[in-house]
Amino acid sequence: MTGRATEVVISGVGVISACGATGAAHLAALDGTRPKPDRAAFNPYSVYRAAPFDVAEAIPSKSDRRQMEPWQHLGVAAARQALGDAGLLGTAALDSLYLNICANGGAREVEVDFEVLADLRASPEPDADLVAAQARKLRPSFLLGQLSNMLAGNLAIILGVGGGARTFMGDDMAGVDAMADAIARVAAGQCDRIIVGGVLDAERPDLMLALALGDRLASDAVPSVLDPARRGVVPGSVAAFLVLESARAAQDRGAGPLAGVSPVSVAAEGPAFEDILGQVASGPSIDAIYTSVSGAQPVTADAVKGLRSAHPDTPVTATADLVGHAVEAAFPFAVALSALSVRSGRAGRVLATTACESGAAALVVEAMA
Repeated sequence: MTGRATEVVISGVGVISACGATGAAHLAALDGTRPKPDRAAFNPYSVYRAAPFDVAEAIPSKSDRRQMEPWQHLGVAAARQALGDAGLLGTAALDSLYLNICANGGAREVEVDFEVLADLRASPEPDADLVAAQARKLRPSFLLGQLSNMLAGNLAIILGVGGGARTFMGDDMAGVDAMADAIARVAAGQCDRIIVGGVLDAERPDLMLALALGDRLASDAVPSVLDPARRGVVPGSVAAFLVLESARAAQDRGAGPLAGVSPVSVAAEGPAFEDILGQVASGPSIDAIYTSVSGAQPVTADAVKGLRSAHPDTPVTATADLVGHAVEAAFPFAVALSALSVRSGRAGRVLATTACESGAAALVVEAMA
């Protein structure tokens, strides 16, 4: 951790997933029965469904709810929960609160996708017909709008968050970038506080279709993500948001409980995974590890091997075994779970990590001195 003026703390956490719709439900899931994926909706593939939550409480306006889709409901509810946990909901501090949001690039019209695929199956010239279909049938309006931008607008309108927004999209590393940027901005004194997080609605035929076409999905019953025999991804609907503040700003307003957070160490086709673990996890021992690796191979097996080599005596939990893989929201969820563990006294120092084809990242969440 750095000096007091630039020390960054987590003052609020909001999470919704298959484990439940509160932080307490997620801690209980770590100790008790873990949720199981739905294996019927997209057979032979599985998906972790988000637990029910009170949409009307999170989004009081009926007209707002009607205009929003399930992924927006998830995101707004989790962000509201984080702001409430931090003691900022409904306060003047929201006027200058910055946002970092990560979400999927865009939604698709599944009926059109299925129509195009059926046509291509019977076509003597599928490549040419696909190009023609892209011009005639596929409308990119949602992709151009970017779902992360839409969610930033939702938080501004519904929750009154008035600071500038930065939005991220892509893959797992979008969640890493959102978190790293948020921590760095507070640490550099560019802002006193920021809300950062992401959301994935995995219960969508278009998402499952895209992953199936890419041969990314695990089918039927699968072993743990930590098992070298694991092959493929089981998606999960997840929303995870955190309020980050400078330690001074949080303490000045009497916020608590707090958890300190280190900068994010990131490797994009650079140093080995073990190297970035060494960069962030030096010093006192690590009590627990939460990793948001997806189950895709060989990157998952390599990352798990690196974790167990660096911390052979530390228990490792794969968040995808709890809630499924949440792509952009996966790393923010791992950090949120780490913060919940530290703030509840379950652990004093927790390592949150991820690794995917695009890179790897790690940070430490620890109890305040």
